[in-house]
Amino acid sequence: MKSILKNINPKLDLDYDETFTSERNTKIRRSLVKELRKDLAPQFRPSVGQLTSWLSCLHKSRRTQRKIKKDGKFGEDKRRVHANSRVQDVSNSTEFILISHLYTN
Repeated sequence: MKSILKNINPKLDLDYDETFTSERNTKIRRSLVKELRKDLAPQFRPSVGQLTSWLSCLHKSRRTQRKIKKDGKFGEDKRRVHANSRVQDVSNSTEFILISHLYTN
């Protein structure tokens, strides 16, 4: 998803200084969802709700990172963010192993 967003017109980039549901971001999101559905169509056909949810998560992450950088706390906070993402990765891989084990037996 992120790689696809890099190739899309920069005019369709969400404003990370505003909330996800702001009027400006809503207008951008309408055009962005259409463009994403067109780009993903050959292999995957996500619904508008799925794309909106993904964009919401991405917006939240980028907005938080931008706010941390702006406050000058990026160096202090980077380790905590890294540790949390590693915990999440381990949690996801454990769930996958458990689920795949159930279906192989």
